[in-house]
This record gives sequence, C-alpha cells and structure tokens, in this order.
Amino acid sequence: MRIIRFIEYSLLLLAVAFCACSRPKTAFTELNSPRHFNELRAVEMLLETDPDKAADSVDGLLTAALDASFTLMDSIELCLRTVQMQYKNHWLDEESPDLAPVLAFYDSLAVLYPTDDELCYLRANAYYYKGVEYAFANDDVEAFRHYLDALGVMRQFKAWDEHPYAKRFIALAYTRLSEILYTYGLYDEAMEACGNASTHFEKDNDLAAMLRYEANIYQAEKDYDKALARFGQAEALAPLGVDAMELSLGAKLFELQQYDSAYPHLKRAFANGDRKARTDAAAKLAEICRAKGMTDEELRYTRFYVESSMRESRMTSKKMEIDYLYDEFTAPQAVESTGEKENNAALLLLVLLLIAVVGFLAFIIVRNRSRINHIENQIVDITEKHQQENAVKDREISQMAQQLGDARKRLADVTNHTFEEAWQGFNETDVVLKIKGMMEGNDIMIKNVGLFPKLKLKEVDFIDLVRMVNTNFTDCSQRFLKDFPELNSSDFRQCCLAMLGMNDAQMAVLEGISYSGVNRRTKKILSAMKTENTLEQAILTYLRNNW
Repeated sequence: MRIIRFIEYSLLLLAVAFCACSRPKTAFTELNSPRHFNELRAVEMLLETDPDKAADSVDGLLTAALDASFTLMDSIELCLRTVQMQYKNHWLDEESPDLAPVLAFYDSLAVLYPTDDELCYLRANAYYYKGVEYAFANDDVEAFRHYLDALGVMRQFKAWDEHPYAKRFIALAYTRLSEILYTYGLYDEAMEACGNASTHFEKDNDLAAMLRYEANIYQAEKDYDKALARFGQAEALAPLGVDAMELSLGAKLFELQQYDSAYPHLKRAFANGDRKARTDAAAKLAEICRAKGMTDEELRYTRFYVESSMRESRMTSKKMEIDYLYDEFTAPQAVESTGEKENNAALLLLVLLLIAVVGFLAFIIVRNRSRINHIENQIVDITEKHQQENAVKDREISQMAQQLGDARKRLADVTNHTFEEAWQGFNETDVVLKIKGMMEGNDIMIKNVGLFPKLKLKEVDFIDLVRMVNTNFTDCSQRFLKDFPELNSSDFRQCCLAMLGMNDAQMAVLEGISYSGVNRRTKKILSAMKTENTLEQAILTYLRNNW
C-alpha cells in the first residue's frame, strides 16, 4: 500500500513538473491552488492576529476538504497551516500532522520554481514548524538544523515590502536559535542570534523580550551589571516587574557579602528562574546556608547544583554539533549564479527521472501483485490469531486489575488520614499560595479573560505546581497519564490548576490562552475520565481513589 501511495504521489509531482514547464516563474495559480489566494491567505492573517479564530477556520477547511477534494498544492498548505494553528494555540502534540511530506513536496517544487517568493516563504515556514515538532520531541539538534534551514531559505526571499509577516518570521527563527544556543552554553553565539532577532522585531514588546533575553545571557556569564542594565532597558519599553532581575540583584549583594539581603533574592531566583539561573542561584544559596549552618538547605541546593552540572556535561556532544551547524550557517556564503543557468535541460532531466521511477515501480507492482495478496492474507490470519491470544490475556489482566483495585480500596480505607495530610500539605506550598494570592480579588468572567495579561503564569510556575503535586501525591502525573493515555502533559497542567478550585475563565487567564481553548481541553479531559463531574471534582475523586 505504501508503494501505491508513493506512485500516486510521484504522478502528482510529475503533473506539477509538466505544469511548471509552461509556467517557469510561478508555482501558485488560481487553477492549481485557488484556496491559497483566498481561504488559506485569510488563515495566515488570523494566525498572526487571532489564533483561536484561526482554529475555527482551519477546522472548517479540514471539513470542506472531506466534502470536496482540494488540489494537491492547497492540501499540502492546509497541512502546514494545521500544524501552525496547533502551535499558536498550544495544542501541538504527538498526534499532530508530520510535516516531512510537506517539506519534501516544497523542496521538489523549489527545484522547478527557484524564484517564486510565495513558494519560498511557505517552504521556510515548513522548515520552521518541522523544527518546532522536533523541539516538541526534545530533539534539539534536528530542531536547530531546521531553524537554520528556514533562515537559509529566507535568504532567497525578495518580497519584503509586500509580505507583512516576513520580518517577524525571521526574528522568531533567530529567537529559537538563540534559545537553543543559550541552553547549550554557547553564549556568544546566542547573543549574536538574539541581536539578529532584535534587528527584525518592530514592536516594543518584542524588543523588550529580546533585551530580557540578552540579560539572561549576561546573567549566565555572571556579568550582572550588564544584565541589570538590559533588564532596566526592557522595563522602560514594557514593564513586567523585577521578578526577572532577582538573580542579578541577589548576586550583586552576594559579591558584597551581604548574605542576609542576598538570600531572599536568590531564593526567589531559584524558585522562578530558568535552569541556568536556578543553577547559579543554587551555588550561591548553598554557600550562604553553609555560612549560616543550615545543613539541610545547603545539601538541597548543593545536590541541585551538582545534578545540573552533570546534565550540562551530558549535553557536550549535542553542544559540539549545534556549534558546528551554527558556524557553517554563519560562514560567508558562496555567491551562486542563478537565472540563466537553471535552464530547461535540468527540468527535462527531472521529468525523465520521475517517469523512470514511476515506470520501474509500476513494473514491480504488476509482477508481484499475487505475492502481495498472499502476504496480505497471511497478515490477516496472523492478526486474527493474535487477537484471540490477546483476548485471553485481556481477561487475565482484567482479573488482576480487579484484585489490585480491591487491594487499593482497602489500603485507601486504612490510610485515609494520610491523604488529608497530603492534601493539606499541597495547599500550603509556596506555588499554590502564590497562585491563589494572584487570583484573589479578581472577578474573572468568560468575556473579560483578555483583561488580565499580567496574571499569566510563567513556565517555571507550572513546573513548580506539577512538582508539588507529584511531591505530595507520589508520581501522580505519571500514574494519571498512564491511566488516561489519550491525555498529555498540557492536559495534566490544567488538572493541577483545577485542583486549586479554578474555573475555566480563571485557568484561561493563568495559562494565557483563550477561554474556548481551555473549555475544549476541559471537555477533552472529562471525556477521557468518563465523568460528568466538574474538573475539580473529577481530579479530587481520582486522587482519593488512587491514593
């Protein structure tokens, strides 16, 4: 079946190639990509201005594609926009469409239309969001490689004045590069990429974000004076408070040996900073605790510092590869002559190659059709046999699960007081008190969730919240996601907020997304848990039953 699909795909590419023979300058026309000029262009604008509304538009186009077939070029672009929409709405997960076929298609098309700016921009987007998919899968090297490829394609892009989002797209790509370079300790390169991003950003908020990022890099290099200067410049453009400055403030006081004054700043930096800020703060806190005779606290911070340092050493091979890729990208580019050298001979060679491949594969399939049918029949027989064997195993597992459930119920009856103590301990943790304090006095309703941007939690707050849940309810996240495999870590984070008694409107403010996005996720979680309770009731019931 895969071979058949490959043949169909090759035939479509062949058709595109023949179409290109008559239109050597432009890949997209009203005939072969009508939705590219209408619905898909409208989706692109919504993705930059209203991602939640863009989700509805993409859903509508996906439904329309089922009712009436799209052209190949529109279908490929719709796949790209689907991944882009999921990323903008924080819905990207393992089940999102794979962009590898999209990249292969645009790369092939770029050979035929090397000067088409629209194709160039879409191809760069495909590389960028494939990099996002790799980043989601924690493959930093491949993510970095694809971000570089996206910028490499944008070097060929000519339509700067005509395209409203091109400069910001390049800035975002450089921002992703800077984040990865910073993570792997390549600070000079990270600063260079950050500077490139700043030259392409135009809004004060974006420029302030870059200044804060430069400050983080200076902090990592322990140049706290420059870090504080950058934080001050960022605060003048877009005030966010002094939270980000805590490490630099604490470090300056630490250098002056004013340990009592430095301690609260460093402690807040350890609680709320990124990994590098926490590592630096941990080293200084361990020394302060040693001087004060706080042995338990000293051991805690020392252990974190050692573990973080060991993690850095394990990243060495990836660091070398990322450094090499960035050096290759920033090396002077050889000037390549285009235009006249890309003539009809290369196009004809590509067409002949496609014809040869399709003909050879067709010959193999015709000759081996009966063998394929025989193999398919064997697969069906084997599948039926496995289903029978699995049915027996399922019955055995069901019996074991019943026994385990009975034992767990008896254990819960014996240790019910322990659950109450764990629940009380969880509600007294710093992160829970912080979140509840932030929400106190704010009357948040569905229609005004966008009025509280400063209440959006940082990523480190979510990490702390999940960690406190797992600390007080041992390995809760692991057991929860195992019990409900259709849910992901983002869904569990929303469950943690629900444990605090937050409704959908409040959770939308804390997560910094739309109310409709939170509401859809709540319904998804309740559906997976097969309950008609509220999300808070469902989570508390789950904790009690699994304590």
